[in-house]
Amino acid sequence: MADLVRVENLVKHFPIGGGLLGGPAGVVKAVDGISFTVRKGETLGLVGESGSGKSTTGRLLLRLIEPTSGKALFGDSELFGLGRSEMGGLRRKMQIVFQDPYGSLNPRMSVSNILREGLEPRRLSRLEQEAEISRLLDTVGLRSAHRNRYPHEFSGGQRQRIGIARALAVQPEFLIADEPVSALDVSIQAQVLNLLLDLQQTLGLTMLFIAHDLAVVRHMSDRIAVMYLGKIVELAPSERIYADPRHPYTRTLLAAIPRPDPDAAPARPPAESGSAEAGGCVFRARCSFAQAVCSQPPPLREIAPGQHSACHFAESLPDYAAGDQ
Repeated sequence: MADLVRVENLVKHFPIGGGLLGGPAGVVKAVDGISFTVRKGETLGLVGESGSGKSTTGRLLLRLIEPTSGKALFGDSELFGLGRSEMGGLRRKMQIVFQDPYGSLNPRMSVSNILREGLEPRRLSRLEQEAEISRLLDTVGLRSAHRNRYPHEFSGGQRQRIGIARALAVQPEFLIADEPVSALDVSIQAQVLNLLLDLQQTLGLTMLFIAHDLAVVRHMSDRIAVMYLGKIVELAPSERIYADPRHPYTRTLLAAIPRPDPDAAPARPPAESGSAEAGGCVFRARCSFAQAVCSQPPPLREIAPGQHSACHFAESLPDYAAGDQ
């Protein structure tokens, strides 16, 4: 399967504070040298705690923010080398569904006008636009009769469906779903997730699905990349991540997933993300397996077919059993 998106050594550092002589006091390494691919037609899940850099990664790919360094290709186009007009044309092939379904919609525009704005690059006639608006609303499970309503007249789940319809209006090849259900009630989350899954399969979309919940990511993804403090620490097929995680941080995330067995020990939430120590493994301050060698940064390396881990002890970790930590 060919790669649609390829990221190589992507870096985004944000300066913080005011240092001497007017310079920054330091930097936040939001994304710190990550590399991955997204294959055409697949969903790659990007998972990690708040502050891991996953949402920043999505925004970098769309050039909503500019990188510090690194390379990203969409097909044969090098994204960070494109001018504004070239990037504008390419962005029609790349769309995003944001976390906040209300904040991402213009409250002063009706649903019809929100979708019509997305249709403008396709240069449809007015009659064709009206037909396409009806089709888009039907595709995401909304009634065409509600097209003249405004965002505040819809529930959170319905607003997220409008956001998905807006993203689909330009007929994208690549969709970034950035925490698309985290702001929704639990009762609505499954409906939106199943909608995205159906659309991905029906339309053949390539998707980067960003979330902090590994249970949600498993439902959506073919492969999963686990991020911690700006680094990808594990990358593997979805089922492999669950059956045999080969990084201690991945095991920490899995231990936090609620389990239906009433006799099982209660899930323990992961500890708060901290700052990485200078050099070395970014997870070593929280890792029960850490040793002196962890003062050297472990590379993300293939330890089994299709499975990569950034842990010095990936092959020698104890056998994994669900619920262990």
